[in-house]
Amino acid sequence: MTDTLAPADDRGSLDVRTKAVEHIVANASLEVPGCVARPAGIQKLARSLPSASVTFRGSVAIAELHAAATWPCRAQELASTIRDTVRAEASRQSGIEISRLDVTLHVVSADEADGPGHGTRRVL
Repeated sequence: MTDTLAPADDRGSLDVRTKAVEHIVANASLEVPGCVARPAGIQKLARSLPSASVTFRGSVAIAELHAAATWPCRAQELASTIRDTVRAEASRQSGIEISRLDVTLHVVSADEADGPGHGTRRVL
């Protein structure tokens, strides 16, 4: 018994760029001072943060980012800084134009933030 494959054009496609850009966007947000990671499972139904979703319109990306910061913070200023920094850095790293980046900032308690330093990085 021999299985024959349909022509390549009829079999669909695999596009890894969406997940790759989502990963880049989420990780780039952690480079912004004040932005922290929050693991899933701290609260019921809570997702891990940061998380991103990306949609492509041709070669241009539109992204949505959910990020976290600990209280107290200047939420509006931090969200704006995250948006500008992540958009530039993700475009630089991926080589893809990100035409719009919508940021939702979740303010979490220090107990919910992940790891020592709550998102700050120390290079030795």
